[in-house]
Amino acid sequence: MINWKSISVPIFGTLIPLMVFVTCKKNTQENYSTTPYNLEVPTGFPSPYLSSENPLTVEGIALGKKLFYDSILSSNGRSCNTCHLQEKSFMRDNAELKLDPAFYNNIPALINQAWNKEYGWTGVETNLDHVAIGDFGPMFFNSDMDKVLQRLHDHAQYPDMFHKAFPNVKDPFQNGVLQARTAMAIAQFLRTIISSDSKFDRVRKGTASFTAEETYGMEIFGSEKGDCFHCHSYPLFQDNSYHNIGLDNTFNGLNKGRYFVTQKSSDLGKFSTPGLRNLSYTAPYMHDGRFNTLDEVIEHYNSGVKYSSTLDPIMTKPGKETGLNLSSFDKYCLKQFLLTLTDSSIITNINYSKSP
Repeated sequence: MINWKSISVPIFGTLIPLMVFVTCKKNTQENYSTTPYNLEVPTGFPSPYLSSENPLTVEGIALGKKLFYDSILSSNGRSCNTCHLQEKSFMRDNAELKLDPAFYNNIPALINQAWNKEYGWTGVETNLDHVAIGDFGPMFFNSDMDKVLQRLHDHAQYPDMFHKAFPNVKDPFQNGVLQARTAMAIAQFLRTIISSDSKFDRVRKGTASFTAEETYGMEIFGSEKGDCFHCHSYPLFQDNSYHNIGLDNTFNGLNKGRYFVTQKSSDLGKFSTPGLRNLSYTAPYMHDGRFNTLDEVIEHYNSGVKYSSTLDPIMTKPGKETGLNLSSFDKYCLKQFLLTLTDSSIITNINYSKSP
C-alpha cells in the first residue's frame, strides 16, 4: 500500500491610467443580478484563495473567457491566448513569440491559479484581479486604450456582457473602470482553470495503478534521495515560495529573480516554484526555458547545481554538495513518476476553450 503521507507529495505589469471617457450606448440599463458560481474544489486540494471583492459569477466567468481569447484588447493582434495556449497547459515559450527581451523566456502556465498567492516568476503581483492590467502595456498588447474602449463600447455583445457581469457598476465604460473590470473578469475565468485529473490523482482515488518504475520514481520524489517534495508538495506540487536552485552563480539582468521585487540581496537568483502538473505539455523548463527536456532538468539537480550564497539550503545538505548522485535507472523512474502528473483533460476541456 502506498503511504501518501510519507511522501508529502506533498503576470504581468503595472497600472496604466486611462485618460478617456466614452458614454455608454444606453442611457438606461436593465436591472441585472449575477448568478453565483460554485468552484468545485478537487478532493485533497486546500481551500482556494478567492476574492471577496470579485466573487465568481457565471456572467463574470463568461465575460472573462471571451476577453481571454479576444484580440480586441490589443493594438497588435494579440490576446491572452497568444501567450497562454490551452494545448500547452496555458503557457508558451517566449522564444516562439519574440516578445520584449526584457521578459522572461518561459511564460508561466495558467492552471490552478486559484491556489496561488503571488504571480509571475518573481511574484511581482499579489492580486490575480490586477494581473491582466499589465498586459495592456507595450510589452504585450501595446494597447491604445482610447481605441480599445471604443471597440468594446461599439461591440455587439460586450456592453451587455459587462453590464451583466458587473451590474452594480453604473457605467463600466467610464474613465479608468474598463481596465479594472476587464482584469477582474479575466481573473474570474482563470480561477476556474483547474488541473486535477492526472494518473497520479486517479491512483490516489484507487481507480488506477502505478507501474513498478512509477512507484519507485515516486519514492525518490518523496524521500531525501530526490528531495523534490520539499518544494513541490502535493496536491499542487509547488509551495507558493521562491528558491535559488543553482541554475547560475552570478546574477545580472533577468536572473536576479525575486531580488527585483524585494531589493534584498538574499533573494538573488530566487524564482517562484512552478507546479509540476502537466510537464508533458510545458517544455521548455525553468524561468528562462534553458532546458528543453525533463531529462535535462533532472540532470541539473543530479550534477549541474552551481553554488552561490543564496543557493537553497536543501541543495547544500551533507553528501549532496555536488548533486543528487542518482543512477541512470533512478533518473528514468523519477521521470516516469513526473509524467504521471499529466492531466490530458486540461487541453481538451471545452469549459476552457474558445467559444464557437
